Amino acid sequence: MSTLAVVVAGGPDEVDVLTAVGGEPMVVRSVRSLLATDLVDHVVLLVADERRDALVRACLRLSVSVPMHALSDMQPHAPQRADATAGDGPITISSADVVVVHEASRPFAPAALATAVVAAVREGHEMAVPVLPLVDTVKQVDSDGLVQGTPDRSGLRVLQTPLAVRGDLLRPSLVADPLAFARHHAASCGTVHTVPGHSAAFAVHSAWDLELAELLAKRIER
Repeated sequence: MSTLAVVVAGGPDEVDVLTAVGGEPMVVRSVRSLLATDLVDHVVLLVADERRDALVRACLRLSVSVPMHALSDMQPHAPQRADATAGDGPITISSADVVVVHEASRPFAPAALATAVVAAVREGHEMAVPVLPLVDTVKQVDSDGLVQGTPDRSGLRVLQTPLAVRGDLLRPSLVADPLAFARHHAASCGTVHTVPGHSAAFAVHSAWDLELAELLAKRIER
């Protein structure tokens, strides 16, 4: 079964995906994690137009394409060179059996997560996403901010990426927010299979997250 990998590099957050962690931009680490699976030899980097050039430069030596058009406009592609970052060949979602989508803001997600979600889809699931148990206590509050109850967290999970989905079920308009795509698929009566997530697959959105990421990078590189 053919597999297409997409890394979503959203607009600038409090911490940009071009920020170096352990000496390497987060987006580069995220791309490398998918290439390390041997499931794909190429990654599509989905970026906003105004950030395209900077992200192309960051991923110059990786086997990636940065398309000029929306995913919905892409056509079948052939394998590309390791330095083919400027979209010199068309890319596809329509011909892929499985599409794995990852957020560039999760630079330390283990390659094993991508392997697990792709395997689940290949086994017949519509979509698969890594999850972790919710360990924090959460409360239901009303419009005035008053606590109304404590949900049972035993059935609650925190979603992570990478996620995988059958190619024919991919919604290009929702790919830019992979977790929103998973929620939409479930709300639309689709089935979302879960696989065990990993504590290292956290998203780096804040200065505090970045500090944790730097500590993790030092630990990994010892």
